[in-house]
Amino acid sequence: MKATLLRAHVWGALSLAASLGVVTPTLARLGSFVPADGYDVQSGDIRGDVSYYNSGAYGANAGGGAGPTTIVADSGLWKVIGPAGGYFANSVDRAAFVAQGIPYSAGFANAIGAYAVGGHFGGRTDNFNLALRNDTPLGTGPMVHEYSLDQYDMGVTPASVTSGPLSMGFYFCPNPGDTFNPGPDGSAGDKFTLSLVDSVGNIGLQWGYLRDNSVVWRVSPSNLWTATSFIADQTNWDGLKIDLDLTSDTFGIDYYDVSTNTWSNLVPAGTAMGQAMGDFTTLRWQLEDGLNAGPLLGKNFFDDFSFSAVPEPSTALLAALALVAVRLRR
Repeated sequence: MKATLLRAHVWGALSLAASLGVVTPTLARLGSFVPADGYDVQSGDIRGDVSYYNSGAYGANAGGGAGPTTIVADSGLWKVIGPAGGYFANSVDRAAFVAQGIPYSAGFANAIGAYAVGGHFGGRTDNFNLALRNDTPLGTGPMVHEYSLDQYDMGVTPASVTSGPLSMGFYFCPNPGDTFNPGPDGSAGDKFTLSLVDSVGNIGLQWGYLRDNSVVWRVSPSNLWTATSFIADQTNWDGLKIDLDLTSDTFGIDYYDVSTNTWSNLVPAGTAMGQAMGDFTTLRWQLEDGLNAGPLLGKNFFDDFSFSAVPEPSTALLAALALVAVRLRR
């Protein structure tokens, strides 16, 4: 009898916690970019950029729901935040395309290969991945997308995790390297940058690779890149694991080299972030212009994302558990 009452009180408390906002189901998913993660199988249609449909927000792994469904551009989990992207070299041409309204047309006269497409063929563990491409001429500027993490990525609402450890892992395969447009220090120049960002815009760290596919990292955009000994494999999938500690505002990075099938430490655990992160809610993807590997070789692939986090107990949940204790005493 007491066990039955305990279960009843616990379930009542959990229901109260949910009603107070402890559990906030929403739809989002990176994962492996398969249809079940909410990514359409595309074949070159201009509308296939992740900013034009409810990408990551439908399918069995992302909470269910219908899709792919056309949305107002940049109103979903994926957004183009730079002038280039969404198949256009500048914001003027893209605005003209978007102004046609929903449903969008299949093509546009000024479209160019500057996009992020999920459900793309050729994955690491299946036939799907996320493909980034920027065919804009040198001097156009980078293509920048942002993705908002959500509970179907982390298992909890990301903004609720404000302290303690959390981690992210993924695999990637860049397009062939080149040394075109070297940097001021004679290096190969930037190609791809991934920024980890919190809900108020603080950047904790950046990781990426240069135009010759040499792997680099830094703690902020104002810092110089820190070089590593790794050159990313352009025909197979290297990997990355990033561990964050939101209490100490530190991080560490481990790197998987597919050529040797080994993991190595890239950045020691306990390295200070560039800016303190109150949470981890956003991934910012930046692919530079002027890549001269050819129109069929300009794609950079990403796959098999995973996240883990331990949520901080909220005030509402603590109140609900206190209610259980009061009822049990009675």
